[in-house]
Amino acid sequence: MSAKLQFLGFSSFYITTSEDTRILIDPYLNDNPVSPKKAAEFEKVDLILVSHGAFDHLGDAAEIALRYGCPVICGGDSKLLLLERGVPKSRLIETTWGLTVKAAGIKVRPVESRHRSCVTLNDKSQVAANPLGFVIYLEDGTRIYNASDTALFSDLKLIGELHRPHIGLINVTIENCFDFLPEFLTGEMTAYEAALASQWLGLDYALACHYTNKNCDDVNEFVRLLETANSGVKPVALDAGGTFEYSPGGHAKIYQAN
Repeated sequence: MSAKLQFLGFSSFYITTSEDTRILIDPYLNDNPVSPKKAAEFEKVDLILVSHGAFDHLGDAAEIALRYGCPVICGGDSKLLLLERGVPKSRLIETTWGLTVKAAGIKVRPVESRHRSCVTLNDKSQVAANPLGFVIYLEDGTRIYNASDTALFSDLKLIGELHRPHIGLINVTIENCFDFLPEFLTGEMTAYEAALASQWLGLDYALACHYTNKNCDDVNEFVRLLETANSGVKPVALDAGGTFEYSPGGHAKIYQAN
């Protein structure tokens, strides 16, 4: 039995566990130009994880939670916005760093993310909360770390030591796809920083994310750095729609999108 992680572009992943639990991470889909799936096109969704309130992470969480009747694990600001969008309070699991929760049979440990999270409510007030990294414990013992746009910080070593994640979803680059955003010189982690973070975490596999096209300089450099580091961390760069399959014991397969 194996877990399957399908990359949907930007930082969105659709995970099918070995027990057929379906988890959506940061479901920015309907306005995502490369996602092969839109909010109404899933067979089922059992759990949503929202790392922070940015539009390309919170995305279509409200529509999906309402359509599929699934719980959402998120921070306090995202909770308020999802409540305004009609998601019942009973489906919203608010948490922050260190407050481990369980939903749909999946244990989730929120960890520190060096980033920002802020939402604007209907009355134009702005609410901020801690952005969340996640360590996701699947039923078969596989552990997945979701970096959720973090910048590099030294306690990634501690997260690796405590939780020993097998797979990391590592933000490598940022693409300025939107006219209304400022031009950034780097993403939250450069390719070098992302490769260093992957080694500090002690990953078996580091899946690059936060892009729409894997054939970009940052992703290519991230792959090159890990391939030449001799650290044992194997880099993976998926096309949107591609799938990474992982079995306990470290066996993995990659299926790029057709």
